Amino acid sequence: MTTLADRGGAPLQRLHCAPHPRRDYLPIELAMRDMRSAHGRDPETGEGAGTRSWIGVCLGMIVLDTLSGTSAPAGRRFKRLLIEHGVDHDDATVLWIIRNSLLHGYGLPRPSDVRHRRVEVTGATDAFALDTGDPRMVRLSAPVFCSHLVERIAASVPHQWDTSLIHTHDELRHAGVRYVPPPGRGDHSG
Repeated sequence: MTTLADRGGAPLQRLHCAPHPRRDYLPIELAMRDMRSAHGRDPETGEGAGTRSWIGVCLGMIVLDTLSGTSAPAGRRFKRLLIEHGVDHDDATVLWIIRNSLLHGYGLPRPSDVRHRRVEVTGATDAFALDTGDPRMVRLSAPVFCSHLVERIAASVPHQWDTSLIHTHDELRHAGVRYVPPPGRGDHSG
């Protein structure tokens, strides 16, 4: 079971991701805004109940990936980030398996990959982010995973954010973006 802090109805700590007049954003700000939007939540404040959007869960996994750093192996650092923030080791492993299934195949893991349990993504808002209490089933609440677990971890580790900037050419509605590296990281643009 994920931490009690990651249950629908628990107190929340969220990042404020307001639009910037110069349109230069940290990658985490854009990812958080997109994750929130995918769940029907306010992109700036994160307010709203959320939905069972898989794309929102994928963006949440990307946020956690980014916050976990760049050291290898990726699975170890991803699980370490979760464990350091109160997620049980076994649940961190299940989240890593779900992350891989979603991001590499946009599907859910086979039962054999999660101790012969079926994985279900739900839209329940009064649930744990990840419920592993049933020996036959793993339930991932998409709205609670994104609005509680991901938001809680993102707000608690600002020192782990990528500080490069992404310049959006328009008001966060169009895909035209330009990469602005932090000082000392080269002169790349895309």
